[in-house]
Order: sequence, then C-alpha cells, then structure tokens
Amino acid sequence: ALDMICCWIEDPNSDALKLHLPRIYDYLWLAEDGMKAQVYDGCQSWELAFIVQAYCSTDLVNELGPTLRKAHEFIKSSQVLENHPNSETYYRHRSKGSWTLSTADNGWSVSDCTAEALKALLLLSKISPNLVGDPIKGERLHDAVDCLLSFMNKDGTFSTYECKRTTSLLEVSISWFYFYRMENQVLQLFGDSTCDQV
Repeated sequence: ALDMICCWIEDPNSDALKLHLPRIYDYLWLAEDGMKAQVYDGCQSWELAFIVQAYCSTDLVNELGPTLRKAHEFIKSSQVLENHPNSETYYRHRSKGSWTLSTADNGWSVSDCTAEALKALLLLSKISPNLVGDPIKGERLHDAVDCLLSFMNKDGTFSTYECKRTTSLLEVSISWFYFYRMENQVLQLFGDSTCDQV
C-alpha cells in the first residue's frame, strides 16, 4: 500500500500506479470500524510448509491426501522462478529458486521460508504421487539449494532472513536497541516477544 502511495505521489497517471490498482484489495479494505491496511500480503508459504511437515509426521497421510495434494501444488507454484529484474539496483538478494513469506508474487526471497518449503517438498516426495501429486522438478530443487547457499554470510554463518549487510558495530547497536526495548516492556515485534520468553 505504501509503495502504491509513493507511485501516486510521483505520478498519478503512471504505469507503475496502474499496475498497483488490480491488487489494491490485497492490502486495503473497508471494515465495520473503518479503513484497514495490511503491510504484507500474508505468510502462506511459511505457514503451509510447517503444516505439511506436521501432517507428514503423522500416520494420517492417506486420510489427508487431497489436502496434501493442494498444499503440494501451492508450494510448487509459490517458488520464485526468476530473479527480480535489476535486483542489485534495489539492493535485493537473488530470488530465483527461493520461497517468500507469502507467494511468488511477493518476490522477496527469505532464507527460512526457502529452507522450510524445501523440507516440506522433500517430505512430500517420499509419498506416492498418486496421493500428493508429482514431485517438483529436479532443476527447481537445485535452484532452491543454490539460493539457500547464496544466503551464507561472509563469515560462514546463515542469517534467519537475509544475508548480513551491515557492520558488526551496527548489528550490536540493533541488538542493544531491542534488548533495551524488552527491558522497558515495549514489545512490538514477534522477535522481541520470542526473546522475552527465553
């Protein structure tokens, strides 16, 4: 929604704004208590990967066949198949082979989402295709692994969302800021509340 507003401010008649209009209801809607806005378009890929993993860990796979087939198709269709054009211009990490938090339309690769979707697909590949549908093509699995390996930081570690892009000093400052906020009981982010429980 914010990007759409920026496009409108820049040029109310632009092609960029016109591309936003069909998707407006994904982000803005009118509820009984007024206008609502959503910053992100959901977390479908993330949640579905965990649901599939949970289902595959049970003895109910045969009973859940139609559900797993639909989940399998969604996960396969949610993989990002191409890198974002001019990704380096916009400081974006490569996206080909990845999964986003939500859908392929989002296009913003996330290491955790890619890993969990890949794990779900590997679990589904052990189940009969008659039950869950055809497995994802090998080339797309290779793209996913390549993308995951591209998330490795210069120091050999992996971050939970995207590669480190800042100095160590800034990362320590950010950690201190979140710790300070937790100590003052200002919990606004899921990560903060998770740390608070530890």
